Formats: sequence, structure tokens, C-alpha cells
Amino acid sequence: MRIGQLAQRVGVTPHVLRAWEKRYGLLRPERTASGYRLYGSADERRVRAVLALRKRGVPASDAVEKVLSAERTSEAESAAVGSPQVLVARLLLATADFDEPAAQVALDQTLSLPLETAVGDVLMPFLNAVGQRWAEGRLAVAQEHFSSELVRRRLAARTGTWGHGAGPRVLLSCVPGETHDIPLLAFGLLLARRGWRVSYLGQDTPAVDIIRAADQIRPDLVVLAVVRGEPMTALGSDLAPLVSRHTVAFGGAGVDPTAVKTMGAHVLAPSLVDAAAQVAELVRAQRRRR
Repeated sequence: MRIGQLAQRVGVTPHVLRAWEKRYGLLRPERTASGYRLYGSADERRVRAVLALRKRGVPASDAVEKVLSAERTSEAESAAVGSPQVLVARLLLATADFDEPAAQVALDQTLSLPLETAVGDVLMPFLNAVGQRWAEGRLAVAQEHFSSELVRRRLAARTGTWGHGAGPRVLLSCVPGETHDIPLLAFGLLLARRGWRVSYLGQDTPAVDIIRAADQIRPDLVVLAVVRGEPMTALGSDLAPLVSRHTVAFGGAGVDPTAVKTMGAHVLAPSLVDAAAQVAELVRAQRRRR
């Protein structure tokens, strides 16, 4: 994104961002062929971390040093446990062999990484690779279930504080007929890390129950997961009351963008990490309209 877009997302002026980039090296933009600077999600994460420290009274220079030092430590720890690609390979090997101890060690190391890295660079690529190998006949259904349940248990174990955030409230649910909930679990963890209060309905929730829950909870946002394309069929009329009364976003590989936009809902980015930043902007825009 350009610096103006980044400034709008994080809530500071481009002047401040340029100063932090020039004085402290906080931002690391890439240059286009025409010379424009482009900033990525890593730059946004650093800025948000600095802003969080500034709210606690930490001077800008000290805040930047803390953030960059933590990033260097994280990179060193990542190198010690292996690259994300190595961890994915180890998890795939453990899955093929039904080797739970080896899989648990690899998951321990994965979850010691920053959550965005663990989810975006290891767990989702691993599960996608498992699904692809199953489709190609290289893994059996039992191996696919083995790997999915391992990851689900480890992610679910981190959800105990979901209701205690101080930020916006989100209602997460799979659409009717959708049973693949691991990406939704991971998305909830990413939002909780950002301070969101998460209410989770999980797999294959009937449309009428999603609507009732949303009307009772009154969340700032409803996020519906669609991993397979089939559950999108005929959802428009079933979920029309939900979309008319709440801000709704759909995410997952099975989302039909045209159908979602026709319903008046939002389409989330394919990357869970990018989608977590996107929904924050959706809620900010919604509050500005009120």
C-alpha cells in the first residue's frame, strides 16, 4: 500500500510515518519501477506495536527500539526452530506416519513463533498441503482427519480468554453445511490478539440460529466462513435478515464474491492475517458512519 493508505489504516499522519522511517528505520518499504514506496503488512504491524507502546507513555524512539528488538529476537527464535517451510515439511511427514509425538513437537515450535507467522506461514499452508495431497490420493481420509484434529485441539486450547477483550465484538460462525472450522478458529485467535471480543458458534450453524445469536449479542461484525463452495448455494435468502441488520463479512476459499456482494455483505481477503487487518477497518468505517 502507499504511505497514505497505511497512515489511514493505523490512524496517524503520513508525516509521522515518514519521520519514523527516516529517523529510526521502523518501516521497510519496497520501491516500484517508477520509484514509489510501497508498504506491507509487516510495516503495519510494527507501527501498531509502536502506537500501543506510545499509549503507555513510552517515548517514540524507545518504542521503536523495543519493537525492532522484539522483531530481531523473534527472527532469531524462528531460525532456531526452523523456517516455516521446514515446519510444514515436518508436519506433513508426521501426518503421513501418524506420528503424533513428532507432530506435537513441530506444533510446539510453530506456536512459539509470532501468531501471524504461525498461522499465515505454517498452519494454513500445512492444512492446504494436506488437502491437496488427499485430493491427489497421496493421503488417506484418516491422515487428513488426524492432522486436522491435532491442529484444532491446539488452537482451541488458546481460546479461553476470547470473551475478555476490550475491543470490538465479533461473532464467528461457519455457514450452514460447512464443517471446516479450523481457519475460523485461527482467525478468531488473530482477532483476539488484537483485543477483539470473540463469540464463536463453530461448524454447520443453521442460518436462523446465526441470526438469533447476532440479534442477541449485537456484535460489531459477523464473520461467516465458507471453505467449500457448496454451502454458498441458496444462502442469500436465508441470511438476508442478518445482512439487513448487521455488518457481515464472508471469508474462505469457497466464497463466491459476486453472491456475497449481491447480498450486501463484504468479502474478506484470502490471507487470514490480511483479513484481520481488513475487518478492523470495516468496523472503523462503520463507526464513522454512525
